[in-house]
Amino acid sequence: MKYDDDIRARSYKFRDEYVQATPWWYRGEMHLGFTLIFTTAVIVYCAAQLHAPTFAEWLAVVPLFLFGNWAEWAAHRYVLHRPTKYFSMVYKRHCAVHHRFFTHVTLEYKGHRHWRALLFPPFAPVAFVLAATPLALVIGFAFSRNAGYIALLTMAAYYLMYEGLHTLSHVTESPFLDRVPLINTVRRLHVTHHDPELMATQNFNLTFPICDTLFGTRSDASRSAREPMSPSGG
Repeated sequence: MKYDDDIRARSYKFRDEYVQATPWWYRGEMHLGFTLIFTTAVIVYCAAQLHAPTFAEWLAVVPLFLFGNWAEWAAHRYVLHRPTKYFSMVYKRHCAVHHRFFTHVTLEYKGHRHWRALLFPPFAPVAFVLAATPLALVIGFAFSRNAGYIALLTMAAYYLMYEGLHTLSHVTESPFLDRVPLINTVRRLHVTHHDPELMATQNFNLTFPICDTLFGTRSDASRSAREPMSPSGG
């Protein structure tokens, strides 16, 4: 299709320019490593602070998970894909970099220098945890110390899950991932989201498509808009 060919050509041209402009000192392994180490450290620290948590306290995971799913959907739809006064840099980073670097026909990443366009910036997990801390403190004060730590643990784990599923969604040529339940659905939906004509209207959940389904922004999960995830067809 001419549409796909034009998109592919523009994307690869942008990729070359972006990679060439990447600072010499950038190492994708360190970028990914910091994200993994920081979020895992927060999870381990919070878990170590728990003292005989009850089943009722662990139930805090459920509403926090659902809140995280909504926050992921809303931020993606209304901040990352709409220019706003206070978050213009975030919008530009997402739409002018990530969605030009990766399209529905150029979804793959090759080499550690591509991770700069794939992952959230290194400060993002720190900012996310800091933003989640006040809510965890309120929960800890209103319910129990354990509930507060479980809240922060859940939100850090959600961020880690988000980055993990998003990264897997950019792994192409993988018949194995195409057969794994849930992950194959997430991957197919993400292909559609990276179509330039559809990115501002469909599939804003990068993890479980709960809010996309509730608010009518989910595309047909049985087949992505234009291309299968891999030659196997997913």
